[in-house]
Amino acid sequence: MYIAEPGDEVAPPQEVPTVNGQVVALQETVNSGRVSLDPATGEELRKMLLEQIDQVDSWLERAGRLARPAPIGANPVGDKLAQKFESRAEGDPRSFVAVMTAYREVLQQTHDSVQSAIRNFTTVDEEHRSELTRLSGN
Repeated sequence: MYIAEPGDEVAPPQEVPTVNGQVVALQETVNSGRVSLDPATGEELRKMLLEQIDQVDSWLERAGRLARPAPIGANPVGDKLAQKFESRAEGDPRSFVAVMTAYREVLQQTHDSVQSAIRNFTTVDEEHRSELTRLSGN
């Protein structure tokens, strides 16, 4: 994202970092030390991510109840419909459970990246404090 001031030329958007044509993951960028996050802001973000993870966990827990055979009837049509509903809830790569499980993994990875970014900020802040203390002669 960028902000153009009145009268200034509009800056081109920054390119998304890639390696061999693949988008660089947030965790890799954070681990490289190029991303840091103020602890107060990071804690707010971390809290929001944890709340969302808890919500997804709740959905996944309830989704297990959807993956039971529907009591449609003991006949070929009823059996096919029951199988269809079961696979939509769980079992198919596009099922609710599969999609929510992948979403939860992304939330967890983002949470871990935020924690690492907070550590990066704290580390740099401590290094700068030490350097200023050393330079001031204290």
